[in-house]
Amino acid sequence: MGEAMWIVDWALIVPLGLLLVPFLYFGWMHSTKLEEGSCDALIVLGQRTDNGEIGALLQERLDTAVRLFEQHRYRFLILSGGAVGSERSEAEMMQEYLVRQGVPKDKIIMEALSRNTVQNIAYCRTLLQRSNLNSCLIVSNSFHIRRMKYIAGKLNVNARFYAARRPRSILFMQWKPTFQEIRAYRLSLPWIKKLR
Repeated sequence: MGEAMWIVDWALIVPLGLLLVPFLYFGWMHSTKLEEGSCDALIVLGQRTDNGEIGALLQERLDTAVRLFEQHRYRFLILSGGAVGSERSEAEMMQEYLVRQGVPKDKIIMEALSRNTVQNIAYCRTLLQRSNLNSCLIVSNSFHIRRMKYIAGKLNVNARFYAARRPRSILFMQWKPTFQEIRAYRLSLPWIKKLR
């Protein structure tokens, strides 16, 4: 009888545990420490733009950058993103959006060649060095922060990281990209080795 109860207990515990794993992973991905404040450069990473249109997640990054730019001191704002999904680069489209929001064009530095997060960070590292910018705050979406931190650490980029944590955005727009980050980590590894 005791053995049968033990089997029944495990038959309930294991499936419940497996059901919890995705929720625990999701919570872990969106709970990394965020920091905002003044530094030399504010960097906004691009996101794929289809048909030349800025999507909701990229707009969230840009709106966050506008708020940070208004509230803190930055010498420059670096926009990073090549032409992925559209003929024009993400950096160009982001610049147009930010200038319409009142960000001075002469404060913007463009990085329009990168095609993935590793290149975003590596190419921005080069721009920081060339422009004698010693500190930076990198902006993206909440699901993206842990991988950005990992990549920046591997590429020796001294950076802080920030994302707007809006519950509605996280719950309704960031479920899919959060789980896509598992594959993105794996795909990032060879790029990191190449660009270190």
